Amino acid sequence: MALSNNKNHSSIDVNLSLFHLCEQGDLQTLEKYLNPLSISDIKSIRDDQHATLAHYAARYGHLHILEYLIEKKNLDISQLRTEHGATCAHDAAVCDQVEALNYIFYYSKLNNQNRKD
Repeated sequence: MALSNNKNHSSIDVNLSLFHLCEQGDLQTLEKYLNPLSISDIKSIRDDQHATLAHYAARYGHLHILEYLIEKKNLDISQLRTEHGATCAHDAAVCDQVEALNYIFYYSKLNNQNRKD
């Protein structure tokens, strides 16, 4: 079961900690929580505005976390939206995270090429 689907107090605390780890760029600790989770569980971890961990990594420019989520956990960020429709690319752009935005565009281009093949 996804951490965010469990409504007990400790589950909420864990989710808040995961978002904080993304803000801080602490991949080592984040991996300890996320490695045992399925991709659907990871996608279901949302904040109160429905932003994902990938949104947080993009906002704070933590490429290593984006790479982990996309390349190691196989997270398809193209379908992730906040409650206002913002993508990870939107968040990276608004927060002036040019390197994160370039990585997201590179990933999107690569992903589109793979779909055509």
